[in-house]
Amino acid sequence: MNAATHPRPRDTLPALVLIGAGASSAVAMAFHPSAYGADTQARLQHLAEMSPLSLHVHMAMIALIVALWCSLAYLARRWPSSGWVWLAMRLYALGASAMLGAALISGFITGAYVGRMLSLAASAKEMLPPVLLAYSANQALAGFGTVFLSLAIVLWSVALVRGPDRYAHACGVYGIVAGALCLIAYAGRLLSLDVTGMTAVVVAHGVWYGLLGVWALRRPASE
Repeated sequence: MNAATHPRPRDTLPALVLIGAGASSAVAMAFHPSAYGADTQARLQHLAEMSPLSLHVHMAMIALIVALWCSLAYLARRWPSSGWVWLAMRLYALGASAMLGAALISGFITGAYVGRMLSLAASAKEMLPPVLLAYSANQALAGFGTVFLSLAIVLWSVALVRGPDRYAHACGVYGIVAGALCLIAYAGRLLSLDVTGMTAVVVAHGVWYGLLGVWALRRPASE
């Protein structure tokens, strides 16, 4: 039997990863800590204290970003001749890379720096400029990631609505609306990428991952 006549295997594993990782991302964001305090010294002290939890949350987010990225790259083979999906995956790679950078800064660099400097700096004011720089870098990367991940979801969703499958069409409509809303909200400065705002983005994207994963599970193995 010619290899070309073999039915195409079902995309069970990447589909399940999309569903699971999309939901787990929202759960991980629910544990994301926020620094607080009456003054700069207290806020930095709390930032150092919550560093272990922040590290583990961001470690989980990094693993989930990579899992989603790989799963989408595998499923993209369903559209070998689609320019929409081809471009979506390139933009997704840019967005995922930016999100990885944001997670590394927030989860690994900032907390480690503050923890070391608390006992070395003469005052909290000495520590503040590097912390603010790290925060600015985190926000820039998170914004870059939000834009390119949302664009990727919109473009991939265009390919979904162009097909005959009703479920794919529903998934595509949701992706276009959710991705566009994330873009408009961020561009219009209606969305701040603090913990609350980033959670909203993660949930909006996570629903699309779940819908796409369910669609992939529903597809016949022979297609």
